[in-house]
Amino acid sequence: MKQYHGHRQIPHPRGLLFDMDGVLLLTSQSPAQSWQEVARQFAPALDLPAEALFQALQASYQAYRRAIAHDPEQQRRDRLEPFETRLEVVAGALASLQRAPNEMAVEIVRAYEQLRDAHRSLAPHALEVLQICRQRSLALALVTNGNATYQRRKIMHHGLASWFDTLLIEEEVGFAKPDARIFRLALERLHLRASEAWMIGDDLTCDITGAQQVGLFAIWYDASCKGLSHECTVHPDWTLHDLIELLPLLAP
Repeated sequence: MKQYHGHRQIPHPRGLLFDMDGVLLLTSQSPAQSWQEVARQFAPALDLPAEALFQALQASYQAYRRAIAHDPEQQRRDRLEPFETRLEVVAGALASLQRAPNEMAVEIVRAYEQLRDAHRSLAPHALEVLQICRQRSLALALVTNGNATYQRRKIMHHGLASWFDTLLIEEEVGFAKPDARIFRLALERLHLRASEAWMIGDDLTCDITGAQQVGLFAIWYDASCKGLSHECTVHPDWTLHDLIELLPLLAP
């Protein structure tokens, strides 16, 4: 564990706010690996080499990510309409290969999403940490961006709901991290002040900067141990590489 602001005293929390994707849930397969597997599955039906289909899917996906990189409204649509935006990616790939984006495009998106689900699992020690937080009577909120149907399906599938006092999902509450309102709403539901709670998240902008702007102690979960880049201007209050490292910080 590394503390970035050594001069700052760690406030003992009465509650914790957890991000979900990339913190409590990890995906072992990259989007590129999922597209590659989908390409192998559907290439014969499209009379295409698997590598050609994969390259087209990957190129379309990367072009889409570049197109929305600096467009907050399109990023919001990407989070709230994941099936539709993935369908556009696939349609673009098929069009580049002179294949009509028919029902096959829908099947490809469904297969891609099934792969993402199949390779998603609870982070190491996630349930152990949540259980101990509960035993210590900490108030818990799950704060996640995204489509309510998709996010609630993950929550239910992985048995997360029962651990939390409140669930805040972008589509349901009407705003997303790093908007200060979603953090303030979480604190309001937990009946806590910002000085009494910590935020644990993996996204430096959405989770860390967002939490710090309302006065939360912000913990960056760096599961891949990649560290901060030299150009990074975000300064987490603490960094974890495994959720189990949270427990010593919570000790009385």
